[in-house]
Amino acid sequence: MNKLPYLHYGKDKNSLVKTYFIALIPLLLFSFYKNGILLYQNKLISFIDMFIPLYFYIISVLVGFLVAHLNKSDKREYVLYALILACTISINTNMLLYPIVLFVSLFIASFLQKKKEFNLLASTRILLILALLLNSYSYMNVAEKIEAFNYNYLDIFIGYGVGGLASNSLFFCLLAFLILSFNKFYKKVIPIASSFSAFIVFILLFFITKNEIYLENLLNGSLYFAFVFVGTDLYVSPYTKMGKIIYGLVIGLFTALLSILVPIYEAPYLVILFVSLFFPIFDKIIPKKRLQA
Repeated sequence: MNKLPYLHYGKDKNSLVKTYFIALIPLLLFSFYKNGILLYQNKLISFIDMFIPLYFYIISVLVGFLVAHLNKSDKREYVLYALILACTISINTNMLLYPIVLFVSLFIASFLQKKKEFNLLASTRILLILALLLNSYSYMNVAEKIEAFNYNYLDIFIGYGVGGLASNSLFFCLLAFLILSFNKFYKKVIPIASSFSAFIVFILLFFITKNEIYLENLLNGSLYFAFVFVGTDLYVSPYTKMGKIIYGLVIGLFTALLSILVPIYEAPYLVILFVSLFFPIFDKIIPKKRLQA
């Protein structure tokens, strides 16, 4: 992996990785409730099926550890990568196919990243979803498919709407962002700028088209999960304050525009991957002596 100019000691990076893990905990717990306990309580799934979310998280941790071992890389980082990816998949993902596709996608992306700098998480996410799409992919759980609950905008904000396994709660994404913000090495400017530009575009699109899908996109945590956990990549995102602001604004702007053609669950990852290819350009906007975390 590349060196981090804004991290001076290995313990600084370890501290940041640890904070990412802590920030994920509320999202993981809520996803287990929404996609497991709640469905079981309403007799929509069996007792065994209630633990499907936990299966995906556990198997992802094991795959991340294995890829890191084969690559001779930091195991904590790859376990974190795999866990973040697990948060974005569908509850309907094939349980046998998933670990194979995750391993291959993560291994390929990690190999390619050695040749060219780009966002590993975004690229792995795209490879993962492209493979799983062959299996009639859908983000709706059992309750959402049969419209068992009458969800309103507040419900969507909390996280009861359609989305990834643990990425669709705006409320818990905000909580995760707050936790990460306490770590001085977290690039909090990027998700702030991304969310701001996406908000402006979605509001304009709503007033122009009167289509409520744009309001739902604003309240769906899938958008912000990508900004908070993927757009702030440790290695391939800007280090300067102005670079981070412009980088974030660009990601948010094009994510909102791309969502016109691509579902909100996929749009930010496509944009982050493309924009990350040019991240050094953003750091040249102001002198390097003004580097900030």
